[in-house]
Amino acid sequence: MQRPTPSDSSLASRVFSSLVALLVLFLVILEGRIFLFAALVFILVLGSLELRHMLRNKGVELNMAFLIGGGLVMLLFSLPQLQDAYPGVPWREIALGLVLIGAFSAELVAGANIQRFAYSLMAFLYLPWTLGFFLLLRHSPNSDIGTWILVLPLLSSFSNDIGGYFVGRYFGRRKLAPTISPGKTVEGAIGGIAVSLLLLFLFTTVVRSAYPESPFALFRPIELFAFNLVLSFAAQLGDLTESMLKRYCGVKDSGHFLPGHGGLLDRMDSHLFTVPLTYYLLTIFI
Repeated sequence: MQRPTPSDSSLASRVFSSLVALLVLFLVILEGRIFLFAALVFILVLGSLELRHMLRNKGVELNMAFLIGGGLVMLLFSLPQLQDAYPGVPWREIALGLVLIGAFSAELVAGANIQRFAYSLMAFLYLPWTLGFFLLLRHSPNSDIGTWILVLPLLSSFSNDIGGYFVGRYFGRRKLAPTISPGKTVEGAIGGIAVSLLLLFLFTTVVRSAYPESPFALFRPIELFAFNLVLSFAAQLGDLTESMLKRYCGVKDSGHFLPGHGGLLDRMDSHLFTVPLTYYLLTIFI
């Protein structure tokens, strides 16, 4: 039986919106601090609204002041200027503590809605907490090399999506997680990981040659392979996690941000796992 495929117009819309999004993303990463911070604030606000929209289908209300206000605090405490001026201070942990104390206090005054607080805390750790790592990674170890360091996990996510989509479209037979995401197949997952591994290995090899002082130069080829393999699996996990959330909420897409792609969170799901993981791996092993 032939697998159903998207129409040509739908595919063209996906490709066009992807190219526009990639161009904007490249310019934002290249510029660095001001544009990147503004883009992350935009993602924070729109992503929080998408989370609220989805969870309302389950009768759950989020504390948006906690989510967006606390998210802004987390982004501010993740700024590289602060890290450079006062190195060694755990600014993000301080921000998390302050935000949690404020959220607990506000919830006590507002009526102690434990369900709202629990879901809001989950949403906070899922979105605002992870977005701060984009700023940290963009300037690790410095603003020049950090550009390419940040590209690595983003490339992992994009290549997993592209490889998984096309391999799954033409060769997918066995369902990967039918109760969570019926459209994903084992063949697509393997294809996504294979494409990601190939592109990441080529990318890190080029960066090693262009920037001998980059962290990638400290890894042997087998270590780079393992590093890239872990990122590929993280991209798949991020995708499935958001699919699980959408399945729980009973929605197909998180929103309608990009034509043919669904909501903003539908495009960010893998990045929310690969970017923090890249930062942690480099921090631990470099």
